[in-house]
Amino acid sequence: MNYRFRSAILAVSLCAGAYAMKANAESAFFPQADLMRVGVYYYPEAWPSNQWARDIANIKKMNLEFVHMGEFAWAFMEPEEGRFDFDWLERNVQLCADRGLKVILCTPTPTPPVWLVEKHPEVLMVDAQGRRMQHGTRQQACWSVETYRQYVAKIVNELGRRFGNNPAVWGWQLDNELSHYGKEPCYCDACQSKFRASLKKKYGTIEALNRDWGNAFWSQMYQNFDQIRIPNQAELVAQLNPHALLDSQRWFAEEAADYLRFQTGILRQYCGKRQWITTNFMHNFAAVDPVLSGKDFEIITWTHYPAHGNLNEGPLGFRMGSSAAMSFSHDFLRSINGAEGLMELQPGQVNWGDVNPQPYPGAVHLWIMRAFAAGAKLVCTYRYREPLFGAELYHYGLVGPDGVTPTTGGQQYSQAACEIALLRKNRRPDAKEPDAYAARRTALLYNVENCWDIDNHKQTIRWDTMGHTWKYYRALKRLGCPVDVITKDKDFATYPFLIAPAYQLVDADLVQRWTRYVENGGHLILTCRTGQKDRRGHLWEAPWAAPIHDLIGAKISFYDTLPAPNVGKVKAGKQVYDWVSWGEVLEPREGTSPLAHYADQFYAGGVAAVTRTLGRGTVTYIGVDSQDGALEVKLVGDVFKRAGVRVEQFDDGFVVDWRDGFWVATNFTEKTQHAPIPNGTKVLIGSRNVPTAGVTIWQE
Repeated sequence: MNYRFRSAILAVSLCAGAYAMKANAESAFFPQADLMRVGVYYYPEAWPSNQWARDIANIKKMNLEFVHMGEFAWAFMEPEEGRFDFDWLERNVQLCADRGLKVILCTPTPTPPVWLVEKHPEVLMVDAQGRRMQHGTRQQACWSVETYRQYVAKIVNELGRRFGNNPAVWGWQLDNELSHYGKEPCYCDACQSKFRASLKKKYGTIEALNRDWGNAFWSQMYQNFDQIRIPNQAELVAQLNPHALLDSQRWFAEEAADYLRFQTGILRQYCGKRQWITTNFMHNFAAVDPVLSGKDFEIITWTHYPAHGNLNEGPLGFRMGSSAAMSFSHDFLRSINGAEGLMELQPGQVNWGDVNPQPYPGAVHLWIMRAFAAGAKLVCTYRYREPLFGAELYHYGLVGPDGVTPTTGGQQYSQAACEIALLRKNRRPDAKEPDAYAARRTALLYNVENCWDIDNHKQTIRWDTMGHTWKYYRALKRLGCPVDVITKDKDFATYPFLIAPAYQLVDADLVQRWTRYVENGGHLILTCRTGQKDRRGHLWEAPWAAPIHDLIGAKISFYDTLPAPNVGKVKAGKQVYDWVSWGEVLEPREGTSPLAHYADQFYAGGVAAVTRTLGRGTVTYIGVDSQDGALEVKLVGDVFKRAGVRVEQFDDGFVVDWRDGFWVATNFTEKTQHAPIPNGTKVLIGSRNVPTAGVTIWQE
């Protein structure tokens, strides 16, 4: 065994120890023996009271374990100001308890009642065109308005007082998909004031703000903080100031986290640590950052609808969703505080996409078991009954419009719940992560601020920030790697491999940490656009991306982007790959080895990727973004091979992970895949040949 491989195994053992501590911290609410619980949304306020008992009984018959209620019910909880009615809700909580079902209660704050907004229209958000939103739909209120927070405090206090000691209540969801559904940020007076206050706190003086915002450009100099408004393209003739925009995005995310923290603090007075608290973050919704709530919640949960008209990867991606997008989010949200779950997972066909296809047969079951494989503590679906009225007509539930007949999605949720029960019976408490699998453990470094800054000024419409990140994630899953998507506050040293895709905003401390990580035996991969700017979003007064030159052992001479329909060529080994969005030409220093070269354009023969040894580790820089991700698979795989670590060679979309003693194979591809099951192994679910949308689970 070579030294690099030994160091990788040591690092993985340290990582396993860190995750064991996290598991201990969250075991009171989510014991490992439970593996994963499966539940459903139910809206008693929408159905006749004489059907409640029947519906709850049928939920239990479907083998589900918990029921989620209340997030849109403020008008029923407080039909008139100061008159609270929770009797109907308590009755449903008791019906669940009588059937042995846990309950997740929600604060109803995304849907303020009409009496509130008529009395206080100032609580309604203002969009970029200066229009104040009206009563109706959801998320029309602004959580920065103090008056709104006062009313929120009243309803949350009453809920906590009534249910904070109820043993049937497992946990709480705050609000619902916190956002303004694409209309954010709010531009009301309260938001303008809070934004200015945040800037004054951050910068102290207007001179410091003018400097960091680069306001000498276009004579944008401010004389005092009261002159500043939230950047709004609808109010401006030319481009937004990118530094002001970045600060406004930071403020909005922090304000959202503060609002959630505000509600959490109220509930804690009543539920203490007897009930857990979370919210359901929207999938890949960059405006609200779940990392900022990591210390406030016991579990991070989220919403995901994999098949709602997006094409995704492969010919059946529009019916099965993207394995990479789904798995990436599991690995990102789990890494925030050690526990994550899908609070709202698609039950079947939906109604709100541009096109709403039927999911592939078995796809709903596939999504649930992919969540299990990724370590989710819970999966919940919206909703039990298909709606007969309202804005989400045609949206599937677990039962159809008659209220009793299971849909195909309902059958698959019931199937998955039965399978989890089977896995619990076969769970081995002393199961250890296999050494070969642990040796491949990789951290993918992610920071939403990089996404904001790049997307604020892409430099080419052919660039896709998350698509670039997912290329590296997909490469890792094709190689059979366990992945933690981490933020820079985490300890890099616990991972034998670390990838930082397009990490544009850097500072000296981060570059030093990367350098120490490599010198101590880690294997670092950086990709194009990394290190171009400082944390303010300024370019360096130095050669392009100068802070990383010593680390990667190369200079970045220049970058290129290609307009459609042009396609560039880059060669690695004997294979030629296409690229279109971003290509950097590198000048390697002595001791740095080229890995790929451009095969056309005026810089044909120029270097596109390099690697070097530094101390006991290696650093690889990949300066080009390939069109289909195949180049990334090769170059990332070669890093593992040079480190002496064996990898798999799975097809894109065939994902195999290990969890709690179980191997789980999930097939998002259009063809049958062969699970890597050793002879004599116990197959618990599925078979060695995994069909499209199939799942196979085995123990070794």
